[in-house]
Amino acid sequence: MRQISCELFSNTLKSLLFETQYFIPEDVLENIKECYINESDSISRDVLNNILQNAKLSAATKLPLCQDTGIPQIFLELGSYVYLNFNLEKTVKNVVNIVYNEEKLRSSCVSDPLIRKNNLHCYSLHVDIVDNESLKVSVLIRGGGSENMSKTEMLLPGTTADEIKNFIVDNVINMLPYTCAPVIVGVGIGGTFEQSSLLAKKALLRNIGQRNQEKFYSMLEDMIKQNVNLKGCGALGLGGRVSVLDVFIETKPTHIATLPVSIVLQCHSVRKASKVI
Repeated sequence: MRQISCELFSNTLKSLLFETQYFIPEDVLENIKECYINESDSISRDVLNNILQNAKLSAATKLPLCQDTGIPQIFLELGSYVYLNFNLEKTVKNVVNIVYNEEKLRSSCVSDPLIRKNNLHCYSLHVDIVDNESLKVSVLIRGGGSENMSKTEMLLPGTTADEIKNFIVDNVINMLPYTCAPVIVGVGIGGTFEQSSLLAKKALLRNIGQRNQEKFYSMLEDMIKQNVNLKGCGALGLGGRVSVLDVFIETKPTHIATLPVSIVLQCHSVRKASKVI
């Protein structure tokens, strides 16, 4: 049994929270640069250039990539042979508060969803148990715009792959004008109602171009991406060749009478980072 200390975990989470606010991952940056080079629409090229300049300035000045510093979505893959000698929930809450206060990041949450008062920092924490002796920590920052552009639908179990493709394409196109395109699309298919939405968010942790290992789903990812981009929504919905940088699908076994499908959009400032300890 391997023990991971509170100090090691806290320092790792701190560094990931810091990194995600100021640095767009290299795979995303390179993809946006490629989109800029290949874009023929002058307005879209200007938007893509501004996105790249914003990323450059954020990294240099340590000013957040976006004024909406969002809710950290923290995903842990905890090895079954790993022992944590500390209270995980309290430690995560403490680290999030420390980073957001020290970096003067915006308090984007309210203490009550209806009364809407007492701004504070919050987070979501999800733990999966895996068969190894390590701990993988992943952070995904979701702003309000991206989080609002999410949908879960319980489809009929007999829905065909082509119908699912059209369902995803239609919904992504409808949501694009309300988020900061070009986006990454995460899709969760199967599991239970709540599992499908988590699958969609976890899908966003993949690198650009990293296809689903199942050929059936990798082809579906490519088809959805091509179909959406053919609509010409473009950067910030102002027209252009690229509305979607990539599409990632994750799946789980599901009940014979259900077919949950979840879709989440992640804006161009893809704030994600992972580390194994």
